[in-house]
Amino acid sequence: MPTAAHTTLATGEVRRSLWRNLLVTLLFNTLAGVFFALSSDSPTWRVMLTIQVIGFSVFAAITFTFSVIKPAPAREPWYFAAAVFIGALVGLAFNWVARVDELADVISQYPHYLAFSLFFFLLAAGVIGSILWGREKTSRMESAYHLEQAKRAEQDKLLIQSQLRMLQAQIEPHFLFNTLASVQSLIDIAPDRAKQMLGLFNDYLRASLARTRNEHSTVRQELDLLQAYLGILKIRMGERLDFSLSCPEPLLDAHLPPMLLQPLVENAVSHGLEPKVEGGTVQVTLDIDGGRLVASVIDNGLGLPEEVRGQGVGLSNVRARLATLYGSAAGLSLQSSPAGGVTARLELPLNHG
Repeated sequence: MPTAAHTTLATGEVRRSLWRNLLVTLLFNTLAGVFFALSSDSPTWRVMLTIQVIGFSVFAAITFTFSVIKPAPAREPWYFAAAVFIGALVGLAFNWVARVDELADVISQYPHYLAFSLFFFLLAAGVIGSILWGREKTSRMESAYHLEQAKRAEQDKLLIQSQLRMLQAQIEPHFLFNTLASVQSLIDIAPDRAKQMLGLFNDYLRASLARTRNEHSTVRQELDLLQAYLGILKIRMGERLDFSLSCPEPLLDAHLPPMLLQPLVENAVSHGLEPKVEGGTVQVTLDIDGGRLVASVIDNGLGLPEEVRGQGVGLSNVRARLATLYGSAAGLSLQSSPAGGVTARLELPLNHG
């Protein structure tokens, strides 16, 4: 179903096409009028006015046909022929009204001249009509193309939102249940830690809810979410997890699509640090490199298993969303460290808020 944006786009295209056709008609009429005025014994003003009347009559007839009547494609040639004939008749009528004092003499002495005039005006109207008809068909094709592009953009937007909800659905229930289970187990043995975890969990839910209500997110919002997320994991894993978040102040208000960093952090913890007995460190850094936003998630854990490397659900979703949002202008790369661990590097165009 066409949306209001699609309707506005289509209306704007029709209006621009109408003005373009009007200017083309005026230009062609003027050129044709000059040509025929130079090759005719009639007064220049009469020739110019007659050609202008023919051209604009054809323009009005064709515009009315395609904008109001809107015939089926199979019947368009008939309407086109009618528009040309009407334009020629109007031009003929104007021509003879303009020289009404000569009409009786010309009809009586040169009856064939009337037929020649009609043929001439039909030819002129046919040329003008053909130009306008061709432009009208081209304009409709362009309008249909732009409307289709707008629909695709709307579909891409819905796809991105669907992917975001799916990714959140994959991460949040598992994380939510584990967090609540941890809080329950800590209430009796470490109430202070349970209280701290609940506070961080409250921060996480608040940030997550705010993000789902907005189409866009910023680096600051995503880092706030990661701060709460990693803080909760830190309480659960204790000394086995350390983390740091680093970002220059001017970059905090830059746009950053949601759910790009969190899956990378989750992979680093679940596949790299949790299976490692002594745990490890996760470093999240954001910076500007060559006018692009570069985000790195670095861990010193066991690394990604071969069956997961680059093909996990979270990583696949991140790559798919990058392709949808930026095409080939953004990318995600994974690099193993000889000393252990993985660096996930995210690059995308920088867009300040």
